[in-house]
Amino acid sequence: MTLFHIDGHELGIFATVTGLYGVSSGCLGKGWVRGFIHRQPVAAFSVALGLFGMALPIIVPPIRRRLGMATNQYEAGLPDVVHPSFK
Repeated sequence: MTLFHIDGHELGIFATVTGLYGVSSGCLGKGWVRGFIHRQPVAAFSVALGLFGMALPIIVPPIRRRLGMATNQYEAGLPDVVHPSFK
C-alpha cells in the first residue's frame, strides 16, 4: 500500500500554485512575499488559507486511505479504492 499517489488533479494543483508564484516573483521582484505579509496581513492570511484549501485534495485522500475510510469519491479510477460499506 502506497501512501502518496500523484494523479492528474494533484499535478494540476501543483502546477497552478508554482505558476502563480513564478509569475508573481517575476512581476514583483525579490522579497515581495515578506513585503506583502508586512503591508497587508489580512490579505496574506487569506492567500494562505486559499493555498491550504488548494492543498487539501492532495492531503486528505492518503489520510482517509490510511484510516480505512472510503476514498471512492477522490480516487474512483484506482485499483485499491475503498468503497463505503452500508450496514
